[in-house]
Amino acid sequence: MLSKRIKIIFASIFTVCIILSTVSGIFAAKKVSELSLGEQIHIGSLDNEQNAEQIGMLNILVLGVDEGGMRSDTIMLCSIDGNSNRVNVLSIPRDTRVMIGKNYQKINASIGIGAQEVTKGNLSAPEELTIQKVKAITGLPIHYFATVDFDGFKEIINILGGVDYEVPFNMDYDDPVQNLHIHLKAGMQHLDGQAAHDFVRFRKGNVGSKGYAMGDLGRIDAQQEFLKALISQKLTPQYLVKINDLYGAIQKYVRTNYTALDLAKHFSLIKNIDVSRVEMHQLPGESRTIDGLSYYIYDETKTAELIEDVFTPRSKEEDEQIEREKAEAQASASPSPESGK
Repeated sequence: MLSKRIKIIFASIFTVCIILSTVSGIFAAKKVSELSLGEQIHIGSLDNEQNAEQIGMLNILVLGVDEGGMRSDTIMLCSIDGNSNRVNVLSIPRDTRVMIGKNYQKINASIGIGAQEVTKGNLSAPEELTIQKVKAITGLPIHYFATVDFDGFKEIINILGGVDYEVPFNMDYDDPVQNLHIHLKAGMQHLDGQAAHDFVRFRKGNVGSKGYAMGDLGRIDAQQEFLKALISQKLTPQYLVKINDLYGAIQKYVRTNYTALDLAKHFSLIKNIDVSRVEMHQLPGESRTIDGLSYYIYDETKTAELIEDVFTPRSKEEDEQIEREKAEAQASASPSPESGK
């Protein structure tokens, strides 16, 4: 069996990769030869991992899907830079407008359309179409994916004992069609799996109830803040006692092409990740109403700039230089003690 220290590192690794990737998880550490991470899926649109090793970058697309698996409410691209030990996460709004076939669609519908194409024999997995669209938007390779449904999210949160979180306002929403009923009070409270699920799913209230002023963009910000709280509270050795239960949940609810052997291969890359340097980003763009439908139109120029500035791998020396320049810029922008006199 693996040592306690290795188990702690493995648990930490999976928390970063799956929680940031889409809404939850921890790696259950056993002998690598005995491990399988979720249901193993192979997709041709994914990029060759050898390229990732050459450029020092590993990109994992995480999808959080609804109960029917036909909509992806959460789409996050988690990028690990093995040279500088940075992790950057790009959230892609579910309403992002993309061309599928001859028609424009919201990107969150691509997994459902992908499922239909699988039945026709045109695709190997429902996620393949979403992978293709995210690659087209970002210009980045995608080496791995992980799909988690919200039943799995609720179970994992319960296994971890819930999360303490301050709900910003009363959240009230009822949708009988989806069997989605959200009723959360404002304030600091302990969220169990169901309450945490309701919080990350909430976007707008019923008529007369409050919602996020920025709609889905507000929900993305809330999801990212929740994930930060989850990581800070649960990334501790005490949760090693939950390993077997977490492993069972991952086996039941996660679809991925990432294997235990991949984790063993990437061990030296991932174990050096600095959790304090995990940064959240959102796809640049703006919301628009087109033909009566609400879309998010991403800005191609600003997206390219973000990818170049943040998601391009850096050498350790380049990263240290950039961090020095940031620190110097912040210092020069801060008022001196005498300025307040």
